[in-house]
Amino acid sequence: MAFFFLIENIYPEIFILITIVIVLALFWWTDLYEWLRRIWLAISTIWRSRKSVELPVVIISSQKAEIESSDTQKWGVVGSQIQDLITEKIYTSNLETLISLVSSSRTLIARGMTTEAQVLIIQWLSLDKHHRDLNLLLATIYEQDWHYEKAEYIYKDMVTLRPDDVEILEKLANVLIIEKKYVIASEIYKKIHASTGNTETTLYMLTHISNTLGDAESTMIYAKQYVLQWPKNPEIIALLANVQVILWLRRDAIETYKNLKNLTPYSSEITETLQKLLIEEELANNFGSKIA
Repeated sequence: MAFFFLIENIYPEIFILITIVIVLALFWWTDLYEWLRRIWLAISTIWRSRKSVELPVVIISSQKAEIESSDTQKWGVVGSQIQDLITEKIYTSNLETLISLVSSSRTLIARGMTTEAQVLIIQWLSLDKHHRDLNLLLATIYEQDWHYEKAEYIYKDMVTLRPDDVEILEKLANVLIIEKKYVIASEIYKKIHASTGNTETTLYMLTHISNTLGDAESTMIYAKQYVLQWPKNPEIIALLANVQVILWLRRDAIETYKNLKNLTPYSSEITETLQKLLIEEELANNFGSKIA
Protein backbone atom coordinates (compact mmCIF):
# COMPACT_ATOMS: atom_id res chain seq x y z
CA MET A 1 0.00 0.00 0.00
CA ALA A 2 2.82 2.40 0.85
CA PHE A 3 4.42 1.79 -2.54
CA PHE A 4 1.11 2.40 -4.32
CA PHE A 5 0.63 5.60 -2.32
CA LEU A 6 4.02 6.92 -3.48
CA ILE A 7 3.27 6.13 -7.09
CA GLU A 8 -0.13 7.76 -6.85
CA ASN A 9 1.41 10.95 -5.48
CA ILE A 10 3.92 11.12 -8.34
CA TYR A 11 1.21 11.55 -11.02
CA PRO A 12 0.69 15.31 -10.47
CA GLU A 13 4.43 15.97 -10.66
CA ILE A 14 4.70 13.96 -13.86
CA PHE A 15 1.75 15.87 -15.35
CA ILE A 16 3.30 19.21 -14.41
CA LEU A 17 6.67 18.17 -15.86
CA ILE A 18 5.07 17.09 -19.13
CA THR A 19 3.13 20.37 -19.30
CA ILE A 20 6.32 22.39 -18.76
CA VAL A 21 8.14 20.43 -21.47
CA ILE A 22 5.27 21.01 -23.92
CA VAL A 23 5.13 24.75 -23.14
CA LEU A 24 8.89 25.12 -23.55
CA ALA A 25 8.79 23.16 -26.80
CA LEU A 26 6.06 25.45 -28.15
CA PHE A 27 7.88 28.58 -26.98
CA TRP A 28 11.21 27.61 -28.53
CA TRP A 29 9.78 25.62 -31.46
CA THR A 30 11.00 28.05 -34.14
CA ASP A 31 14.58 28.13 -32.85
CA LEU A 32 14.54 24.39 -32.21
CA TYR A 33 13.24 23.67 -35.70
CA GLU A 34 15.88 25.94 -37.27
CA TRP A 35 18.63 24.31 -35.18
CA LEU A 36 17.50 20.80 -36.12
CA ARG A 37 17.22 21.82 -39.79
CA ARG A 38 20.78 23.14 -39.85
CA ILE A 39 22.10 19.98 -38.19
CA TRP A 40 20.23 17.79 -40.66
CA LEU A 41 21.48 19.90 -43.57
CA ALA A 42 25.07 19.62 -42.38
CA ILE A 43 24.80 15.87 -41.78
CA SER A 44 23.18 15.24 -45.16
CA THR A 45 25.84 17.35 -46.90
CA ILE A 46 28.60 15.41 -45.19
CA TRP A 47 26.88 12.11 -45.96
CA ARG A 48 26.56 12.97 -49.65
CA SER A 49 30.20 13.98 -49.76
CA ARG A 50 31.34 10.76 -48.06
CA LYS A 51 29.10 8.64 -50.24
CA SER A 52 30.57 10.16 -53.39
CA VAL A 53 34.08 9.43 -52.12
CA GLU A 54 33.23 5.80 -51.25
CA LEU A 55 32.08 4.92 -54.80
CA PRO A 56 34.29 2.25 -56.38
CA VAL A 57 36.69 3.94 -58.78
CA VAL A 58 39.51 2.46 -60.85
CA ILE A 59 42.56 4.58 -60.09
CA ILE A 60 45.58 4.77 -62.29
CA SER A 61 48.96 5.80 -60.96
CA SER A 62 48.86 9.25 -62.56
CA GLN A 63 45.64 10.09 -60.66
CA LYS A 64 46.78 8.82 -57.27
CA ALA A 65 48.48 12.01 -56.10
CA GLU A 66 45.56 14.16 -57.17
CA ILE A 67 43.02 12.01 -55.30
CA GLU A 68 45.14 11.89 -52.15
CA SER A 69 45.28 15.66 -52.26
CA SER A 70 41.50 15.90 -52.73
CA ASP A 71 40.96 13.61 -49.70
CA THR A 72 42.81 16.07 -47.49
CA GLN A 73 40.57 18.90 -48.76
CA LYS A 74 37.31 16.95 -48.42
CA TRP A 75 36.31 18.34 -45.06
CA GLY A 76 37.33 21.83 -46.09
CA VAL A 77 34.96 21.65 -49.07
CA VAL A 78 32.10 20.47 -46.86
CA GLY A 79 32.75 23.27 -44.41
CA SER A 80 32.79 25.75 -47.27
CA GLN A 81 29.41 24.48 -48.49
CA ILE A 82 27.92 24.90 -45.03
CA GLN A 83 29.41 28.39 -44.77
CA ASP A 84 27.91 29.29 -48.16
CA LEU A 85 24.49 28.19 -46.93
CA ILE A 86 24.83 30.30 -43.80
CA THR A 87 26.02 33.30 -45.84
CA GLU A 88 23.08 32.91 -48.21
CA LYS A 89 20.66 32.87 -45.27
CA ILE A 90 22.24 36.01 -43.80
CA TYR A 91 22.03 37.77 -47.18
CA THR A 92 18.36 36.82 -47.57
CA SER A 93 17.65 38.04 -44.07
CA ASN A 94 19.42 41.36 -44.72
CA LEU A 95 17.55 41.79 -48.01
CA GLU A 96 14.20 41.28 -46.29
CA THR A 97 15.24 43.73 -43.58
CA LEU A 98 16.28 46.28 -46.23
CA ILE A 99 12.97 46.01 -48.09
CA SER A 100 11.13 46.53 -44.81
CA LEU A 101 13.37 49.50 -43.97
CA VAL A 102 12.72 51.21 -47.31
CA SER A 103 8.97 50.73 -46.88
CA SER A 104 9.05 52.05 -43.31
CA SER A 105 11.12 55.07 -44.34
CA ARG A 106 8.68 55.96 -47.10
CA THR A 107 5.78 55.71 -44.66
CA LEU A 108 7.55 57.97 -42.15
CA ILE A 109 8.33 60.54 -44.86
CA ALA A 110 4.71 60.51 -46.03
CA ARG A 111 3.62 61.19 -42.45
CA GLY A 112 6.05 64.08 -42.11
CA MET A 113 8.32 62.19 -39.68
CA THR A 114 11.44 62.99 -41.67
CA THR A 115 13.81 63.02 -38.69
CA GLU A 116 12.91 59.46 -37.73
CA ALA A 117 13.21 58.32 -41.34
CA GLN A 118 16.57 60.04 -41.72
CA VAL A 119 17.97 58.21 -38.67
CA LEU A 120 16.92 54.82 -40.06
CA ILE A 121 18.32 55.55 -43.52
CA ILE A 122 21.69 56.85 -42.31
CA GLN A 123 22.14 53.83 -40.04
CA TRP A 124 21.75 51.44 -42.95
CA LEU A 125 23.79 53.57 -45.37
CA SER A 126 26.72 53.17 -43.00
CA LEU A 127 26.68 49.51 -44.14
CA ASP A 128 25.75 50.05 -47.80
CA LYS A 129 26.48 53.66 -48.74
CA HIS A 130 25.64 53.25 -52.45
CA HIS A 131 22.16 51.78 -52.05
CA ARG A 132 19.97 53.47 -54.67
CA ASP A 133 16.56 53.68 -52.99
CA LEU A 134 17.90 54.72 -49.60
CA ASN A 135 19.98 57.51 -51.16
CA LEU A 136 16.96 58.74 -53.09
CA LEU A 137 14.89 58.80 -49.91
CA LEU A 138 17.60 60.67 -48.02
CA ALA A 139 17.88 63.25 -50.82
CA THR A 140 14.09 63.64 -50.76
CA ILE A 141 14.25 64.42 -47.05
CA TYR A 142 16.92 67.06 -47.68
CA GLU A 143 14.74 68.63 -50.38
CA GLN A 144 11.75 68.77 -48.04
CA ASP A 145 13.96 70.47 -45.44
CA TRP A 146 15.23 72.94 -48.10
CA HIS A 147 18.77 71.56 -47.92
CA TYR A 148 19.11 71.52 -51.70
CA GLU A 149 22.91 71.52 -51.73
CA LYS A 150 22.97 68.26 -49.75
CA ALA A 151 20.40 66.73 -52.09
CA GLU A 152 22.43 67.88 -55.09
CA TYR A 153 25.55 66.24 -53.64
CA ILE A 154 23.75 62.91 -53.23
CA TYR A 155 22.26 63.00 -56.72
CA LYS A 156 25.63 63.85 -58.30
CA ASP A 157 27.26 60.98 -56.42
CA MET A 158 24.56 58.60 -57.65
CA VAL A 159 24.81 59.85 -61.23
CA THR A 160 28.52 59.00 -61.14
CA LEU A 161 27.60 55.40 -60.31
CA ARG A 162 24.49 55.25 -62.55
CA PRO A 163 25.01 57.71 -65.42
CA ASP A 164 22.06 56.38 -67.44
CA ASP A 165 19.47 56.31 -64.66
CA VAL A 166 16.78 58.68 -65.97
CA GLU A 167 15.02 59.09 -62.62
CA ILE A 168 18.21 60.19 -60.87
CA LEU A 169 19.10 62.54 -63.74
CA GLU A 170 15.65 64.17 -63.54
CA LYS A 171 15.90 64.63 -59.77
CA LEU A 172 19.35 66.20 -60.10
CA ALA A 173 18.17 68.56 -62.86
CA ASN A 174 15.12 69.63 -60.85
CA VAL A 175 17.26 70.44 -57.80
CA LEU A 176 19.60 72.46 -60.01
CA ILE A 177 16.61 74.41 -61.36
CA ILE A 178 15.56 75.28 -57.81
CA GLU A 179 19.12 76.48 -57.21
CA LYS A 180 18.86 78.51 -60.47
CA LYS A 181 21.65 76.52 -62.14
CA TYR A 182 19.74 76.50 -65.41
CA VAL A 183 22.60 75.86 -67.82
CA ILE A 184 23.63 72.58 -66.16
CA ALA A 185 19.98 71.57 -65.77
CA SER A 186 19.44 72.19 -69.48
CA GLU A 187 22.36 69.93 -70.41
CA ILE A 188 21.03 67.17 -68.19
CA TYR A 189 17.56 67.36 -69.70
CA LYS A 190 19.09 67.32 -73.19
CA LYS A 191 20.83 64.09 -72.23
CA ILE A 192 17.53 62.69 -70.98
CA HIS A 193 15.85 63.79 -74.22
CA ALA A 194 18.51 62.00 -76.28
CA SER A 195 17.93 58.87 -74.22
CA THR A 196 14.12 58.78 -73.88
CA GLY A 197 12.92 60.83 -76.86
CA ASN A 198 9.95 63.21 -76.84
CA THR A 199 8.37 62.52 -73.47
CA GLU A 200 5.95 65.10 -72.11
CA THR A 201 7.99 65.89 -69.01
CA THR A 202 11.27 66.28 -70.90
CA LEU A 203 9.85 68.59 -73.58
CA TYR A 204 7.95 70.60 -70.96
CA MET A 205 11.08 71.17 -68.90
CA LEU A 206 13.31 71.92 -71.90
CA THR A 207 10.79 74.50 -73.15
CA HIS A 208 10.69 76.31 -69.80
CA ILE A 209 14.45 76.13 -69.19
CA SER A 210 15.21 77.48 -72.68
CA ASN A 211 12.71 80.29 -72.16
CA THR A 212 14.28 81.14 -68.78
CA LEU A 213 17.72 81.26 -70.41
CA GLY A 214 16.33 83.60 -73.10
CA ASP A 215 17.03 81.08 -75.87
CA ALA A 216 14.04 81.86 -78.11
CA GLU A 217 14.99 79.47 -80.92
CA SER A 218 15.39 76.46 -78.59
CA THR A 219 12.18 77.42 -76.82
CA MET A 220 10.33 77.42 -80.13
CA ILE A 221 11.81 74.06 -81.18
CA TYR A 222 10.88 72.26 -77.97
CA ALA A 223 7.49 73.99 -77.71
CA LYS A 224 6.59 72.92 -81.26
CA GLN A 225 7.56 69.34 -80.51
CA TYR A 226 5.46 69.45 -77.36
CA VAL A 227 2.37 71.00 -78.98
CA LEU A 228 2.58 68.53 -81.85
CA GLN A 229 1.83 65.68 -79.41
CA TRP A 230 -0.04 67.52 -76.64
CA PRO A 231 -1.92 70.33 -78.44
CA LYS A 232 -4.15 71.44 -75.56
CA ASN A 233 -1.68 72.85 -73.06
CA PRO A 234 -2.28 76.65 -72.94
CA GLU A 235 0.93 77.24 -70.99
CA ILE A 236 3.25 75.82 -73.67
CA ILE A 237 1.20 77.30 -76.52
CA ALA A 238 1.52 80.75 -74.93
CA LEU A 239 5.30 80.33 -74.70
CA LEU A 240 5.40 79.27 -78.35
CA ALA A 241 3.35 82.27 -79.44
CA ASN A 242 5.52 84.63 -77.43
CA VAL A 243 8.83 83.44 -78.91
CA GLN A 244 7.33 83.54 -82.41
CA VAL A 245 6.63 87.22 -81.84
CA ILE A 246 10.18 87.73 -80.54
CA LEU A 247 11.60 86.02 -83.64
CA TRP A 248 9.42 88.21 -85.93
CA LEU A 249 7.36 85.23 -87.06
CA ARG A 250 4.17 87.26 -86.91
CA ARG A 251 2.02 85.07 -89.14
CA ASP A 252 2.97 81.94 -87.19
CA ALA A 253 2.30 83.81 -83.96
CA ILE A 254 -1.18 84.83 -85.19
CA GLU A 255 -2.10 81.20 -85.90
CA THR A 256 -0.72 80.12 -82.54
CA TYR A 257 -2.66 82.86 -80.72
CA LYS A 258 -5.84 81.80 -82.53
CA ASN A 259 -5.40 78.27 -81.21
CA LEU A 260 -4.69 79.67 -77.77
CA LYS A 261 -7.83 81.83 -77.91
CA ASN A 262 -9.93 78.74 -78.68
CA LEU A 263 -8.57 77.07 -75.53
CA THR A 264 -8.98 80.20 -73.37
CA PRO A 265 -11.84 82.18 -74.94
CA TYR A 266 -12.36 84.45 -71.92
CA SER A 267 -8.81 85.78 -71.71
CA SER A 268 -8.89 89.48 -72.56
CA GLU A 269 -5.10 89.66 -72.68
CA ILE A 270 -4.89 87.01 -75.40
CA THR A 271 -7.69 88.68 -77.35
CA GLU A 272 -5.93 92.05 -77.22
CA THR A 273 -2.58 90.56 -78.24
CA LEU A 274 -4.18 88.75 -81.18
CA GLN A 275 -5.94 91.89 -82.38
CA LYS A 276 -2.71 93.84 -82.16
CA LEU A 277 -0.89 91.25 -84.25
CA LEU A 278 -3.67 91.22 -86.85
CA ILE A 279 -3.47 95.01 -87.18
CA GLU A 280 0.33 94.89 -87.49
CA GLU A 281 0.10 92.20 -90.15
CA GLU A 282 -2.51 94.18 -92.10
CA LEU A 283 -0.39 97.33 -91.97
CA ALA A 284 2.66 95.39 -93.05
CA ASN A 285 0.78 93.95 -96.02
CA ASN A 286 -0.58 97.36 -97.03
CA PHE A 287 2.79 99.01 -96.65
CA GLY A 288 4.42 96.28 -98.71
CA SER A 289 1.88 96.59 -101.51
CA LYS A 290 2.38 100.36 -101.74
CA ILE A 291 6.13 99.90 -102.02
CA ALA A 292 5.64 97.38 -104.79
